[in-house]
Amino acid sequence: MIYRIWACLLVCLFFAQASHAKIIKDEHYITSSYKYSWKEACRFLTKRDSPLIAYKSVDSLDCMGKTVKVISFCDDKQVTNPYFTRAIVSNAKKQVICQSAKRVILKWECEGKEDKYCVDPEVGCFLFKERLARRLKLVHHSITDKKYLNCYFEYQNNKLNLNI
Repeated sequence: MIYRIWACLLVCLFFAQASHAKIIKDEHYITSSYKYSWKEACRFLTKRDSPLIAYKSVDSLDCMGKTVKVISFCDDKQVTNPYFTRAIVSNAKKQVICQSAKRVILKWECEGKEDKYCVDPEVGCFLFKERLARRLKLVHHSITDKKYLNCYFEYQNNKLNLNI
């Protein structure tokens, strides 16, 4: 439960700078969290040691003057994990957290006609997918009353049935 609250707060901060619109609901059913040091993430992303590392945002680090997105680091570390959903930079613990989930439910409050997430519900959900539900499949997308974007992501096994 505490992970859900913490993840929701981080996600809200994640989008606070981009728009006045906000995430109303972010239910991230966490199956696992893998934690790595900032030093390890910077070494992987810049291919050098970075003695000075600073928090840039919930998804970015400043490694000796070079801003890097930690999603690339988690993508590599979680290459075999079909449930990998998001990468978060923890300023308090100086860690990069790679989270996995089998389901993510998102509700976004639209901010008028200019809100890029609400022009087309499928496109809007795919924009969120890249940051919040990376390897899950979009199974539902809708806009209700032109005010809320609803996205439902879930793990779906894509095995082929070859029994003929």
